[in-house]
Amino acid sequence: MARLTLSTQVAVLTLMDNFFDGLLPSTPVARRRRGLAAPGPVAPLPPPLTAEHGLSFLVQVVTEGQRHTVLFDFGGSKDGVVRNLAPLRVDLATVGALVLSHGHFDHFTGLEELARDLPAGGLPFYVGPEAFHRRFLARPDGVLVDLGRLDPERVRGLGLEIREVREPQEILPGILVTGPIPRVTPFERGTPALLVERNGERQTDDFPGELSLVFNLAGRGLVVLTACAHAGVINTVRWAREVTGEEKVYAVLGGFHLSGAPEEVVRNTVDSLKALGPRYVVPMHCTGFFAVRLLAAEMPEAFVLASTGTEYVFAAE
Repeated sequence: MARLTLSTQVAVLTLMDNFFDGLLPSTPVARRRRGLAAPGPVAPLPPPLTAEHGLSFLVQVVTEGQRHTVLFDFGGSKDGVVRNLAPLRVDLATVGALVLSHGHFDHFTGLEELARDLPAGGLPFYVGPEAFHRRFLARPDGVLVDLGRLDPERVRGLGLEIREVREPQEILPGILVTGPIPRVTPFERGTPALLVERNGERQTDDFPGELSLVFNLAGRGLVVLTACAHAGVINTVRWAREVTGEEKVYAVLGGFHLSGAPEEVVRNTVDSLKALGPRYVVPMHCTGFFAVRLLAAEMPEAFVLASTGTEYVFAAE
C-alpha cells in the first residue's frame, strides 16, 4: 500500500470546465464562487467566467494543521484559466506542485500562461509515462485530428522540474497521485478512435500514464479526483481503494469520459458507482450529457451539478 496522510479538509476549486451556470445556488459542499459577496448594499456585476472544452483544478488539502496546494491540469486554451483567476480571487502563490493528468491539449494548453503566476524556484511537475507523446483522434470520416503534444523542453523552460510517476506516490502530504491504473473491469475498454504516436507509429492509446488524485478524508473515506478517466472511472476508484487500503469512498469527481460511449457502458458505470456508494458524485468535462442525466436520476442524493468556478469542500467527520 502507498502512504497517504489523512486529511481534515479537501477543497477542489474548478478553475475550468466545459460548463458554467452563474445562477446555481451553493450547497453545503459546493460553493458557487461566481457570486462572491461585495461590500455595500449593492454588489457590482461580477466579472465573467470562461468555460471551454478543458479542465483545471486548484486543490487545497489540510493535513496535520498544514495546508498543501496542487494545480491539476491547465485548461484547453492559452489564457482561459488565467482569465478566471481574478474573478475567482485566486492566488497561485501557495502552489507546491503541478500535476498533468495526460497529454491531451484540453489539459495542458494553458500551462505557459499559468506559469507566470506560479512561485519561482523549480516546482515539481508530475506526469505519467507517455505524457509527452503526440496524440490524435480518428474521426469516422477518416480525418485524423491532431490533439497536440506538450514539449518537455517547454516545461523545463518554464522553470518546472519534470518528475515521472510510475507507481502510486504521495507528492505532498495528503495528496496521492495514482500512477498507472490497471484495467480490470470488463466494460471499461477505452476509446479505439484515440491514438498515440509510439516510435513513429500511430497506435490505439491505452493511456498507460494517465494520473488521477486521491485523498483520504479522516472518518469519511476517499475523495477521488479524475481528469478524463480514460482507464475507466470504476477502475480508477478501485485502484485508489487498493493502493490506500481504504474501502470507503466519500466523493468521486472529475471527467468520466463517457461522452459518446455505448449506452451499455454508461449504465454499467453508473451501476458500479452506485455499488461503491460515494456520498457525492460530481461528473464534469468529458462525462457527457446522457451519463450526467443518468447519474442525476440514479444517484439523486449523491449527484452534484458541476460548474466552472465552483469549489467543492469536503470536511472530516
